[in-house]
Amino acid sequence: MGEATLHAFRLHENLYFIGTEAVSVHLLDTEAGLVLIDTGYPVMRETILENIRALGFAPESITAILHSHAHVDHFGSTREFVALSGAATYMSRVDDEIFNGPTDLTWAKELGLRVIPPFHSDVLVEDGDEFTFGKTHVRCLLTPGHTAGTLSFFITLPDGTVAAMLGGAGFNTMSTPFLSAYGLPATCREDFRRSLRRLSAERCELVLGNHPGQTNTLGKMWKAEEGKDVRDADEWGCFLTSLERGLDKLIERDPIPAT
Repeated sequence: MGEATLHAFRLHENLYFIGTEAVSVHLLDTEAGLVLIDTGYPVMRETILENIRALGFAPESITAILHSHAHVDHFGSTREFVALSGAATYMSRVDDEIFNGPTDLTWAKELGLRVIPPFHSDVLVEDGDEFTFGKTHVRCLLTPGHTAGTLSFFITLPDGTVAAMLGGAGFNTMSTPFLSAYGLPATCREDFRRSLRRLSAERCELVLGNHPGQTNTLGKMWKAEEGKDVRDADEWGCFLTSLERGLDKLIERDPIPAT
C-alpha cells in the first residue's frame, strides 16, 4: 500500500481529487455543473482531463474555476479548460491585478517554465465573498502571505461537511532572496501569521491541500478506497499550527536584513 500511486478519487460527498503527485486539483460535482479548484501546471492538462473522464464526468460540463492564487502551478491549464467548456474564472481581485501587472510574480521563471499570457478573471473575488453552486456553498477568505491575494476556501458540501483549503502554504515566496529580487515587503511573513490565526477560528472537518504532501492526500486516498471516512476535525488546527512553527523557523534561519 505504501507504494501506491496517487490518482483521482472521491474524497467525500461530491468532492474529488483530480490532480497529480505534484499539484492538487479538486473537483466539485454540483447541480450547477462541475467546479474546479485550481488547474495545475500546463503539462497537467491531459492528466486532469483523463481524471475527470475516469470519474465519469464530462470536462465540457465545467462551469466555474476557482483559483487559490496566481502562481503558474495553480492556473497553468485554465485557458485550455475555459476554451473547452466556457467556464467562468474566479480569482481574488488582488492577485488578478498583480497577475496582470508589470512584474511577473507567477513563479514561472523560478521553475524554468515559459510565461503564460495573463488573463483577467471573470469574477474578482473580495474577502468574505460567497458563492453557491447547486447544493454546494463556497466561502472565500483573503489570506495574504504566500501571495498578496491568496484565497482560502471553506466549502460546505450537501451533507453539511465543511472542507477547507488554505490557499497558499508555501514559504518559498517569503524567502529573503525572493523578496529582495522583486522588491516585495517583508511584512508578508506577518501577514501569513495573521492569516493562519484568522483561519484557526474556522470550522473544518476535511482539510484540502494545494499540494498533496501538505495534507497527506495519499493517506486520504488509501482511507477512501478502503471505505473509511477521510474527515478529521482535529487536522485543521494541527495543520495551521505546524505552518506557524515553520514560519518561525524561516524567520530564524533567514532573517530580513536590517535597513
